[in-house]
Amino acid sequence: MSAEKTRRNRHGSIAEETAAAHSHGYTKKLDASLKVGKPPITLTSFTDKEAILYSLPLQQEVGFAQFPGGSWLVSMTCPMPGITPEMIEWWFWWHCQDPLRYQIWFPGSHLYISYPSKDKRYFEQPAMPPFRPNTQRPVEKIGPVSAPLQIDFVTPESFGFSGTAMQKNHIPLIVCGHVSTFRGLVPHTEMAHIFRQTEDGLFLSSRFWLGGCLPSCLRSILRRRMTGSLARGMAEHCCIEYRNLTEILPEVYNRYRNR
Repeated sequence: MSAEKTRRNRHGSIAEETAAAHSHGYTKKLDASLKVGKPPITLTSFTDKEAILYSLPLQQEVGFAQFPGGSWLVSMTCPMPGITPEMIEWWFWWHCQDPLRYQIWFPGSHLYISYPSKDKRYFEQPAMPPFRPNTQRPVEKIGPVSAPLQIDFVTPESFGFSGTAMQKNHIPLIVCGHVSTFRGLVPHTEMAHIFRQTEDGLFLSSRFWLGGCLPSCLRSILRRRMTGSLARGMAEHCCIEYRNLTEILPEVYNRYRNR
């Protein structure tokens, strides 16, 4: 067996075992905690997102709720013991270089990933360069729906977070971006993964403002697809994928970061 096949098989087995362990248990646990109705979470607007950095209760919220205008807020958390900011930064540079790497993150739900030619130089360097804004094009299943997406990753500062607020609140890293369909033609969601430093690793607080940045001319049409079912599916997807990542990342990072 070739070295490449060995690598792929090994990564596949790690991910499949992890996904099997988590996908049933965490989805079952979410059944009781994610409800539509009285908002189980605080409806923090995208404009007020920096309040999340200052509030531990906000960082610990899990659920989804609808804004009066029809868009949705999804909140999810994940304890990540043994994970460092450097590992997360490396993962977001490394995994999109090969669809298999994206697939092992969440087998069966992460289907494919690519990046545009404008980012080829950034992703194809032999070692991870300093972060720069970049575009990734994942195809993933949210519930039963396969969604070809474009995510334009940006710095926290350009997204609207203050570097000072991050430092004050022990937030070493925020992975954030603008989510769209049709290769950037239809923006619809803002996404932020907020990593707080803990004694044993990181604590992740995720927010998705689903449908919050839809062009006004499309809101009435596309918000029919931005339903409570989709919001719940996004919460479950995020819950499972980051628990999977917590399991596989230390081994993958230690094995491949210098290759």
